[in-house]
Parts: sequence; structure tokens; C-alpha cells
Amino acid sequence: MNTASDDAPGVWLASAVWGLLEDKYGQGNVPSVRKLTQLIREANDSATISHSHVHNILKGEAPNITDKTREMLARFFGLPPARFVPPAVHSCAGGQRRWEALAFRFSSLQPDELAAIEKALQMVKEERAGGVG
Repeated sequence: MNTASDDAPGVWLASAVWGLLEDKYGQGNVPSVRKLTQLIREANDSATISHSHVHNILKGEAPNITDKTREMLARFFGLPPARFVPPAVHSCAGGQRRWEALAFRFSSLQPDELAAIEKALQMVKEERAGGVG
């Protein structure tokens, strides 16, 4: 459950990265900060993120990361760099931007969560089609 403080960019990033790490290594098996730094470096052709920066990201104390850090995390996890941009950055009142923000949020969902959304949408479509005829 999100609270106002959970919406802070640093907290959002920490939550996103922890979730990805637990998906990758299993809950309770996430490597140490030192090991993560090494693995990120290996995935990025020896480019580095400091131990303290990785620690700050995981603690929610890195509200802003550089494009370079975003790209390094993306390469490490095998995801697009946009996955490491808080949804609030993408939201806006315009129609096109709202669809982009929605698509960005959906990109973080698990397959079973997406299937549940698809089922709910199908139910709404069927209900509307039944009410029109």
C-alpha cells in the first residue's frame, strides 16, 4: 500500500530495485551491496556505480539518479532505462501523456497481474456490450 511518503522518488526507486532484485535472486537471497556493485560493473563492461550510491538507492536515499546510473541499472536488469523513472515524472493532464504513464506503470506488473487486468477489462466490455443491445 502506497502512502504519500512512498511516492517520493527515492522511496519509489528503492522499492522498484528491491522488487527486481528479489525477482532476480529470490526473496532473502539478494546479494550484499559490495557484491551487487561488482555484478552491476560486470554487466556494464567495467563501468561502475559506487558502493555508497547502490546503498543509497536501496535505502531510498537517492531521489535523483543520473542517466548513466539509470542505463547501468537497466543493463544489469535487462530492462529499458525508462523502468527506473518514477511514474510521476511521466504523468501529465494531456491524453497522450496519460496513456504513456499508464503504459509505464503496466511495464512493472507481473504477468499474472496483467492477466487479471485483462480479465477485468474483458468483463467491463462484455457488460457494456450486453447493456447496449
